[in-house]
Amino acid sequence: MAVEAVQGLPRRMGSILRGMFARDGVERHENKVNVIDKVWSDTDLVPLDAPASALHQAADACARECFRICETVKTIDAILLAVGVICRRQQIPLPQGRTAGEITRRALDRGWWLRSIRKAHARRFEHVAIQLGFVSYKTGVYVSDETVQRQRRRNKENAKLLASIEVENELGQTYSLEKLAALGTSNPAIRRGELMNRIRGFEEIATDLRHVGVFSTITAPSKYHAVLSKSGEENPRYIAFGSPTPRDAQAYLCEVLARFRSSLHRKGIRPYGFRIAEPHHDGCPHWHMLVFLPANQVEAYQAELRAYALAVDGEEPGAQENRVKLVNIEAGKGTAAGYIAKYVAKNIDGEGVGQHKTAEGWDVTTDLLGNEEITPSQRVVYWAQVWGIRQFQQIGGAPIGVWRELRRIKEETVRHAPEAIKEAWKAVQKTEGSRTSFASYLRQQGGPAVGRAGLIQLAKRTITVEGKYATYQDEKPCGVYHAWNIGAVYESVRHVWKRLEKTEAVAVAVPWTRVNNCTRQWQAELKKRTEKGMESLKGHSIATENLIQKWQNRHNEEFSYGH
Repeated sequence: MAVEAVQGLPRRMGSILRGMFARDGVERHENKVNVIDKVWSDTDLVPLDAPASALHQAADACARECFRICETVKTIDAILLAVGVICRRQQIPLPQGRTAGEITRRALDRGWWLRSIRKAHARRFEHVAIQLGFVSYKTGVYVSDETVQRQRRRNKENAKLLASIEVENELGQTYSLEKLAALGTSNPAIRRGELMNRIRGFEEIATDLRHVGVFSTITAPSKYHAVLSKSGEENPRYIAFGSPTPRDAQAYLCEVLARFRSSLHRKGIRPYGFRIAEPHHDGCPHWHMLVFLPANQVEAYQAELRAYALAVDGEEPGAQENRVKLVNIEAGKGTAAGYIAKYVAKNIDGEGVGQHKTAEGWDVTTDLLGNEEITPSQRVVYWAQVWGIRQFQQIGGAPIGVWRELRRIKEETVRHAPEAIKEAWKAVQKTEGSRTSFASYLRQQGGPAVGRAGLIQLAKRTITVEGKYATYQDEKPCGVYHAWNIGAVYESVRHVWKRLEKTEAVAVAVPWTRVNNCTRQWQAELKKRTEKGMESLKGHSIATENLIQKWQNRHNEEFSYGH
């Protein structure tokens, strides 16, 4: 490969690589050369340095190809097979659905293709950036600079879209979707507040029960880490293992936790608390866990955690010291909630964090990309968004869904309810004189180890859902009931919202480039082709349940992306 020919990558990356190859020689960077060769060979995919409009064009082309398939292919089996070929070519998961018709409608929808291609392109870009050394403390902590800029731009576009859409409920109240989103856990401050409230609730319960807190950090084997933490050089074990993604590492950690908790369950150990996923400097996730349990179970808990966390490559250098770290929260030396508060804020909005450090101990400061200030916590959020990694997970306790449903119920509805429901309802209400209490909610549910068998259950009602791709029956929450009297449902209030159409359209989406000036004509053609495509399915073999199951299984095998 010629030193000057680093194409298919953003200009900044290409320039740095050209300089590196000229300085060190291409032979010294064999792995990077192989990565670039792979990028060049992916001719069916949208180039990594392509503008956003190229993603729209690719989605448009895939949808049109599916229309042609539906027009010409005569059996549903063959249609699904052809759609699968297109998906594999684009390296995206197969469209999902309960029926063949629902799957086909997704395949005919340009919007579905755009979302799928955009997600796959972003992850492919970031994986290449990791392999080429552009994600590390020295080059771009947690995520590459290009991904930061793209994700920030996408978030702004989404916010603009939400602000442009107004909805009205049955009471005549009108809001923008932006304002409605700000009222829920999409709002970082509300999300952080709810998480800390739940953690404090667990700690309060633990204090009452004289349980103790254990803080632990577990990380994946070195073969999941692209960059050596001390030298900043590429990790040979990572390359030899096939250069796994952060999602692969997250899937590994999820499997460790699942097996670990199953073992604890068999031993009668029921910890409760939270786990937090955050990135190492090179994007590989590690987990922090804060749990509470009886003092006489701590030794067994820690021994089991070490055993499962070190079951894979536990003898590699540094594994015993670095792969599992355990800290007992000592009474009188601050609260457990206070101990973990910085990890919660660090992974949401950075509120009150002060000095932001990586897991390796390096300081990360706010940097400037273009004219935009990027905080360390923003980089963490973008990392989680791009890789689809669940940052926070409750361990034990009672379901948060019941807590949120209780907040939708009016006071007069629970006036004559059982005492547990009335007290739980009070616990979730925030008033001027009191704040919500997750601890009180847990007490009414039956304690921190109750799991899904709590006294207060979520009531559901079967309704007809008219979705974009199918009309189907589904169970939706409608209130709560006491486990001892399942016939008495205390119903929640849910507004029915409808979108308000504006007289002037708001331009928020990226143009369709070559079809931008014939939108009405294309919409008419879209309707015509959709009707014709679906008509072609009539009178031919309807997909059996086995066919759909095979389709779903193929998706699970090809895209087992973790949790």
